[in-house]
Amino acid sequence: MSDLRERVPGHSLIDELLRQWDAGTIHIDAATNGVVIGEDAEGWYRGVLGERRIAALLATLGPEWTVLHSVPVGRGSSDIDHVVIGPPGVFTINTKFSPGKPVWVAGRGMYVGGTKQHHVVNALLEARRASTYLTEASGLTVAVTGLIVFVEPAGITRKAPPGGGEADPVIEVLDADELVDSMVRRREFSDEQIARIVDAAARPGTWSDAVVASSNGAHVAREFEALELEVGPRLAMPRGVAQDDRQRVNAVRAVSPARATPRPRQRAKRSGGSGRGRPRRSLLERLIVGFAMPIAGLVALWVWSQSFAGQ
Repeated sequence: MSDLRERVPGHSLIDELLRQWDAGTIHIDAATNGVVIGEDAEGWYRGVLGERRIAALLATLGPEWTVLHSVPVGRGSSDIDHVVIGPPGVFTINTKFSPGKPVWVAGRGMYVGGTKQHHVVNALLEARRASTYLTEASGLTVAVTGLIVFVEPAGITRKAPPGGGEADPVIEVLDADELVDSMVRRREFSDEQIARIVDAAARPGTWSDAVVASSNGAHVAREFEALELEVGPRLAMPRGVAQDDRQRVNAVRAVSPARATPRPRQRAKRSGGSGRGRPRRSLLERLIVGFAMPIAGLVALWVWSQSFAGQ
């Protein structure tokens, strides 16, 4: 792949998930009807969901913006979730999918759900790295703002600005709902400068000296959607607990009611052995049965009585 704009959200993570699926490391357990998946792989899977959510938000930016996803850096063993280039500047985005967890940040310290994390330090490294690479490749001085974006956190407490060092790039910690509005700022680059930065950013060689084979983005996206259909509903089911058929049906209904609803043909088969339910009578037929037949009986009785009267 010669243009990084062809990569899709979570590209690197999806590649690894698909390799594990093909190898059988990720599979559906017949006894529990649940997913056998390692802790790391499950984290990658949820990470892809988060990156796709952020990508959908970034897609609402105007045509003057360019968004790159899953940009391989260094030796190609790591990547930057999103690199965004527009009139207000260049942003690297580190996406975190931590629904329901509170976030606390001050300087380089961060806690997510009460657990210490190194997200600020990583975001500083990504922003500094991106600034160096894009400055060298474009011939312009490119400052980069690092954004750490949480999807559905319980809340974000900012006790002090993230980062804090004089030479540090600007780092911001955001809820996903704040992302797009936070990026609409005063213009920093002209259209010509943006074009030069985008041209440099789209080249894989700008970010890595390693030759990294990249799979087709459209194919990767389709494969992940298929994996999501298979794995997603089952990840909501209890893990490691055997379930009988009725428990399995109830679990699937709870996750996806539409899939548990029988098709019309299936419902019809239950109404009769032939698979065709007995047709309902029309309104006219019901009127005939309900009114015409008794009236006909009365007429016949009157005719019979008249025949005796004439004798």
